[in-house]
Amino acid sequence: MAALSDPRASVAPGGRLLDEAFSPAVQGALERVRMRARNASGERPGHTPVRGRSDPSGTEVERHVAYAAGDDLRRVDWAAFARLGELFTRRYVAEREVPVWIVIDASASMGPAGPGSKLDLATSVAAIVGSVSLAGGDRVHLAALPGGSAPRHVGPLRGRPSLSTMRSFLASLAPAGAGGEPAAGLVSLLRGVRRGLVFLVSDFLFEEEAIGRALDAIGHGGCEGKVVQVLSREDLDPAWLDGRDTIVDAETGESLRIDATTSLLDRYREALEAHVAALAAASARRAMMSSLTVTGAGLRAFLREELPRLGLRLVR
Repeated sequence: MAALSDPRASVAPGGRLLDEAFSPAVQGALERVRMRARNASGERPGHTPVRGRSDPSGTEVERHVAYAAGDDLRRVDWAAFARLGELFTRRYVAEREVPVWIVIDASASMGPAGPGSKLDLATSVAAIVGSVSLAGGDRVHLAALPGGSAPRHVGPLRGRPSLSTMRSFLASLAPAGAGGEPAAGLVSLLRGVRRGLVFLVSDFLFEEEAIGRALDAIGHGGCEGKVVQVLSREDLDPAWLDGRDTIVDAETGESLRIDATTSLLDRYREALEAHVAALAAASARRAMMSSLTVTGAGLRAFLREELPRLGLRLVR
């Protein structure tokens, strides 16, 4: 799909969503949120519980098994022996660091730059995911795909003291360049990565075949993918085209002649709805969680409604 540009959508009332994402109120709310990953944990010891994988150095008991010759006597549950007269050893929940990659589409279609833009919303989503990951003891990489050039990258980041580095990187991003082939950038970025969790944040306004290649690039190497589609209100409702006879493709700069009739705008809405559904279906076929968020809805709506769709939940 062509990435159209509405010059009236450059600035929204109020401050940047990115600043709100780093506010004490939002950061405080995120302290009780933890991420659920299926099979993305690496081998480096960390703090994220990985159930189903035992580890003698864990802290949370997962199950008991009958004692076998050679088992570490320090793992014997002597209280169980006193009650039952049989020897059992404790097996602990493995604690492993989850390598988290947060990849942001910073191509021209995510602009124009300014508070409330798609890029502002995308970077605030990245800030939320990154903050949760750092608080959970995971290893975070941030990257931007500007289209047609090498991905910008920072990381690995560890611990909440890295929040300032993450904020500086996200604040430095600006829409630039054509969308190019996102799969190529992802292959380059994730080369050598084995297992991990990859969040891809984009408007995904490119061909369905290219979307499939991008998602396959995430799955290569055993990474678990999560997809966040960021759209603007202007993407969803092309009423701003009424009265125009020329539009500009934000990616290519190409001017296109149109006849903005009611019929044309209705067909656009139908095509966009089908495109959004196709992205959700492509993600589901690859066992990837997906989410849709729209500029103007606010971060509170994203925190309340979309985080659970991505496997990030409150801990009690």
